[in-house]
Amino acid sequence: MSNLELFIHSATAMLVIIILARLVGSFMVYINQPRVVGEMIAGVLLGPTLFSSIVPEVTNYLFADTKPMIYFVGNIGLSFYMFLVGMDIDFSKVDNSVRKQASLLSVLATVIPFAMGVVAAYLFYDTLALPSVSFLVFAVFMGTALSIMAFPMLARILDEKKLIQTKLGSLALLSASAQDVVTWILLAFITSLALNNSFGMGFVTLIGALCFIFFVFVFLRPVLNKIAQKIKADGEMSQTHFSYIIMAILMAAIITDKIGLYSVFGGFILGLAIPREKMMMDTIKNKMQDIVIVMLLPLFFAFSGLKTNFLQIFSPGLIVPTLVIVLFAFACKYIPVFVTMKLSGYSNRESSATAGLMNARGLMELIVASIGLEYKIIDGNTFSILVLIAVSTTLLAMPIYNWSMKGVAVK
Repeated sequence: MSNLELFIHSATAMLVIIILARLVGSFMVYINQPRVVGEMIAGVLLGPTLFSSIVPEVTNYLFADTKPMIYFVGNIGLSFYMFLVGMDIDFSKVDNSVRKQASLLSVLATVIPFAMGVVAAYLFYDTLALPSVSFLVFAVFMGTALSIMAFPMLARILDEKKLIQTKLGSLALLSASAQDVVTWILLAFITSLALNNSFGMGFVTLIGALCFIFFVFVFLRPVLNKIAQKIKADGEMSQTHFSYIIMAILMAAIITDKIGLYSVFGGFILGLAIPREKMMMDTIKNKMQDIVIVMLLPLFFAFSGLKTNFLQIFSPGLIVPTLVIVLFAFACKYIPVFVTMKLSGYSNRESSATAGLMNARGLMELIVASIGLEYKIIDGNTFSILVLIAVSTTLLAMPIYNWSMKGVAVK
């Protein structure tokens, strides 16, 4: 295929993805769901669950040669979005009590789902595991898959619903970020074991993450402060200064991806380090936000959806494992979060609302599933089950929140 043909195919694929994402997203907004849920569902619809089965010639034309482009651009968009999320977090609401509550939430909402994932692996190892994968590898992977939190997805839901700067929103985000760091380290262990029969990569990931955070806040943040003061003095943000921000996000994404934490955390940590200077923050948002949300993020959902087939997992031989694992996934997050919130002094409504939000697996589940498939830890059927968990738990997040907080003022 020539460069011109590749461009035409890529541009057409992007156009179709964006149109479908906007259409399904608008429908979700109409039924009081976050738009991001519709974008994720739109990605699934593009794959063998629907369009690839109905019009295989069209999907082959659109995606046969464009998947690498979709993967690359989608990951870039995700990193930029998490940078914007990091900028938006209001730490004035995160006092010591919230930090303690977030720590307890993180532990229980990671350990209990991990244990349930191991139980699911024990029950369905013969049905779902590849013959070449040992029980240890499969069990740790399933534990990790059920432990993961949809940190970017949760941030997007909170952002859309104007909850990101509330106390409950800050608590949920802080806890979710800690959960995902732990589960990504677990994932580094399992991929290292699957590839090299070694857990060494997990320690490398942990040390690398700490070093990266230290570098950003100790060495890079003073530089960002000087840029912020220059912007304030000039009364505008120059293209040169904006280019520095773009380059920093890309470098952060590369570094965190290399150390095994995935690129989204690089953008998020950098966003946290950005000085809270109004002109700088407003200019960055105005330049980035719309193009990232409207154009780039839907590409990542589409890339995952192209590998998902819900039709297979509801066949007679797989329907029981599918339903049991989905039930495990919901209960093992909702129940411990609810109980922990109650023990921390929150009401039943606040506890249920937070448990509903933190049950959303969304994007991060898609990433875990993709890694498992890429490293041949799981097959397409298990991948599709994990995608179903991502969609169903995220789809339930806002209904549970709205039902729980009906008539209650959010603080």
